[in-house]
Amino acid sequence: MAVDVTKIRAYANGLVAVSGYGVTNPTLPTDATTSLNASVFKEVGALSDNGIVESTSQDFNDVYMWQNNSIATSLAGKFKKTFKFTCLEQNGQTLAISFGGSTLTQQSWGVSIAEKAPGRDLRSWVLHGIDGGRLYRIVVPLGQITDKGDVTWSSTEPTMSEYTVVTYPDASNNHTYRYIYDSTLTL
Repeated sequence: MAVDVTKIRAYANGLVAVSGYGVTNPTLPTDATTSLNASVFKEVGALSDNGIVESTSQDFNDVYMWQNNSIATSLAGKFKKTFKFTCLEQNGQTLAISFGGSTLTQQSWGVSIAEKAPGRDLRSWVLHGIDGGRLYRIVVPLGQITDKGDVTWSSTEPTMSEYTVVTYPDASNNHTYRYIYDSTLTL
């Protein structure tokens, strides 16, 4: 197999967008190029230079047979997929995901928040990477923030909010849908 350095990707730009609180069954994007419906999906704004970190964990349960104490098979066990990102902006959307289930009220002077302990807050997510003219869009039909990093208020660094979104299977048992706009890719 020959090396082809033109197929090395560095998604140096992109976005994270999330459906509004309480929006159920939004129409999800089905390609990498169609603009997002701004009435459904809101961008979280600027992300830290770490971009988006995708993690997958899959357990396998080994089954051994009596003969020779040999492995007979490995059965798929627990599966989990997460996406982690850090927001640099504090805006209406980052407040909405930081305080899911709480009451956020627009005031003439800004926003007031009556914070409640978070409950289940399932939303649809779109993660989008751009490498020149190549696009990589991941659509998470059902995802929830399950971890929020510490928020540091400092005079030497920007105040950032770190989030981890865990994916759940939809009615078709899919955790994500991926759309890669890149004519150099072939199967």
